[in-house]
Amino acid sequence: MASEIIMPQMGFDMKEGTLVRWLKKEGEAVRKGENIAEIETDKAVVEIEAFDSGVIAKQVVAEGVTVPVGQVIGYLGAPGEKVEVPAVAAPSTAPKAAPPPAPKPVAPAPAPAAVAAPARPAEPGERVKSSPLARKEAEDRGIDIAKVPGTGPGGRVTREDVIAHASQAAKAPPAALPAPASQPVAALPASATPPAPAPQAPKAGQPARGAFVPLSRMRHAIARNMSRSKTEIPHFYVTAAINMTEAMKLREQVNKLWEGQVKVSVNDLLVRGVAIAITKHTYFNSMFVEGGIQVHQHISVGIAVALPDGLVAPGIADTDQKSLAQIARESKGLVERARANKLTAQEFGAATFNITNLGMYNIESFSAIITPPQVAALAVGSVVKEPIVKDGQVAIADMMRVTLSIDHRVADGAQGADFLATLRTLMESPVSLLV
Repeated sequence: MASEIIMPQMGFDMKEGTLVRWLKKEGEAVRKGENIAEIETDKAVVEIEAFDSGVIAKQVVAEGVTVPVGQVIGYLGAPGEKVEVPAVAAPSTAPKAAPPPAPKPVAPAPAPAAVAAPARPAEPGERVKSSPLARKEAEDRGIDIAKVPGTGPGGRVTREDVIAHASQAAKAPPAALPAPASQPVAALPASATPPAPAPQAPKAGQPARGAFVPLSRMRHAIARNMSRSKTEIPHFYVTAAINMTEAMKLREQVNKLWEGQVKVSVNDLLVRGVAIAITKHTYFNSMFVEGGIQVHQHISVGIAVALPDGLVAPGIADTDQKSLAQIARESKGLVERARANKLTAQEFGAATFNITNLGMYNIESFSAIITPPQVAALAVGSVVKEPIVKDGQVAIADMMRVTLSIDHRVADGAQGADFLATLRTLMESPVSLLV
């Protein structure tokens, strides 16, 4: 009997998803764990896997269609098995019904041949239907995608539409320069104030002054989730300074030892340390539910990855059971897949505790907003050389500041301090990270 393939829920607040494309055709054989379709969520395009081996017996939902979480999008069955269900149609592209023809005049003048109505850009405030590739192409070219006419199903903007729009803009003649004044301009005296400097152009990827930037699907989701977090979760913060001198030495040693196999980053050391600390402080691996606190069975540390339009935080499954080398490999793969919109459903919604590291931007200290339904998040600053007093002597050490954001409904200040004390001990005696 054929089994249902449903629109998965990748994140606690996901309500619907768009089937971007099928990776397998009807009747095509698939193996368990093989990717069969791409799904677009609020934050990313992820691939879903076959939960069993068989064939794609029926594709119920067409590409480009958005459906609620839990709705059947297809069926997985045995070879030759038939499934009779109506397919969900692709977005309609049929034009509106034409008005009844006007009465034919007695002596009509020759009329030009009829042409199809041109695609139009979105109206102000109208949601822009666009593919992920189209949005990336528009961002790379600095184009407002709301101004690009869509020719895809249902007016969806495709990558080709963006390229065509950019080509037309490049061919457009430059604006005419104003005619010179007819009256001569008196020369300014040498002591006159010099003219004001020309306004500077914004950095690439930044909007022009006075521009209106409609929210992308990802930015809308981030705005909704972060507003909910700061409204519903009573945040408080504890900060600690960690001496990373020994950890930096260990990192250098293991990278020489594992050269050509894997490269360990400071973030990898932290992921390993946080996973071990969570095994001892389990409240920080939980969620607040009606009437109680639900502690998770598994630990999945998420790593924040910056994207052009926002960020995602894919999780490393069973992080506490992974070695430092395994964490380094998986972390590198997660970052690459996140930036390529190739995260799997399991990676996308797995994290139970997030780490956000801005050290590479030379940010020394900041605080993070907790991602619901998590109850804590760790913000990591850069490693900087600072003078410290050790054994009565002034020495130079590699120092790093971390700030733990905590849901006060679940934990108090003393528990937060204990967690950071455990993390500090692990990072300052980093051999324990290799055990």
